[in-house]
Amino acid sequence: MNTLKRITRRFFSPSLDLRVRLFNILALAGVLLGLYAGGVMLHGGEAIRAVIALCATTLSALLMWYAARTGKYERCYVIAVAVIFFGLFTALLVTGGVDGSLAFLPVLGVLFTVMLLKGKKGLAVAALELLYYAGLYVLVIFHPEWYLTYYDIPALALDMALGFLVLCGALTLCVFSMMRLYDRQRERLEEQNHLLEDAGSVKTQFLANASHEMRTPLTVISVNVQVALRLLRHMDDAMKDPETETLLQNAQSEIMRLSRMVDGMLTLASISDGAEKRKTDFSTILHCAADMLRIHLQERGNILETKIDEGLTVFADADLISQVVLNLIQNAHKHTENGTVVLSASREAGAVTVTVHDNGSGISPEMLPCVFERGVTDGGGMGVGLHFCKTVIESHGGAIWIESEPEKGTAVYFTLPAYEGQQ
Repeated sequence: MNTLKRITRRFFSPSLDLRVRLFNILALAGVLLGLYAGGVMLHGGEAIRAVIALCATTLSALLMWYAARTGKYERCYVIAVAVIFFGLFTALLVTGGVDGSLAFLPVLGVLFTVMLLKGKKGLAVAALELLYYAGLYVLVIFHPEWYLTYYDIPALALDMALGFLVLCGALTLCVFSMMRLYDRQRERLEEQNHLLEDAGSVKTQFLANASHEMRTPLTVISVNVQVALRLLRHMDDAMKDPETETLLQNAQSEIMRLSRMVDGMLTLASISDGAEKRKTDFSTILHCAADMLRIHLQERGNILETKIDEGLTVFADADLISQVVLNLIQNAHKHTENGTVVLSASREAGAVTVTVHDNGSGISPEMLPCVFERGVTDGGGMGVGLHFCKTVIESHGGAIWIESEPEKGTAVYFTLPAYEGQQ
């Protein structure tokens, strides 16, 4: 019993690679078939064929031992196919035919190939083996003198039945091993998915909590800086310190930048928690966003034009979609001076398409493929605006993309499914 346990642990342990276990299972099947067939041939007076069969058995056992000792399974596979399944099988055929249990040897050879060689190479070699074996059997038709039939039909039936049982046992173990590995990998994948979901939930909750807690001190600091600036500006000219005023202005600028970062973190956290979508008058949202920023764009000499179809309706979170439109218009404004920004929207084939087009500085070809990645920026921001837009649009089942040419302008497109009155 201890010996059996050691053999099982050595050759068939679940800790071994799947291909290793398959190699050992098929090699053991070959050993059993060879032993039985060799004994039958020896009993029937076919000494030469019995020696060939026992040689195949011995070689199979040695290859199992050598592969387990050295780990060179692919080399052992090549030897097994070349010597046993091509060489010795052919010798058995031409010295008296192959029937009974030995008729299953080609099946083992093809199984060896498919299970131990990877990808198309395994299929190609298996196809070559099938052609070779088929050719041998066809050759027997033209050389019937090679083939010696059993003189005892019951013995032939018993021989085939035992060979069939060995082959079925090997196939059952191979399939069982593969399904067992599949089940384990699926369980591990499910565990990893649960861990990732938990980690994402914790991260989202942390961002939301941290952002919420940072808002109050940022507001206090901002108010104090503004009060200090106001007091400084009301001082007599003799007491004013221009350098102090500059430092306070810089501090206020950084506070506002940090405040925008906090707002962005809160918004992304809300997307992760799930946006509250409802039927939304998209045309009104677009007009409001344009009216809100039209005067702001005039600071750089830009003109905001709108070409918005009326009656556009989507199923969306109005606040998030509005923020996307504002971000895109502000981006266009930032990269355009004394130019034109055009906001257009129309419905086509069940989707609403929005375009924000400008004739500003454009985006370099090197940066264009990665503009939607978080942290990618041209130096004028933190690189979260376009990432935010992509996250929001895709969470609504839409798509967003950019076309740009340096010094000629940029066009940002995004689509949203049109509301069909079924949600």
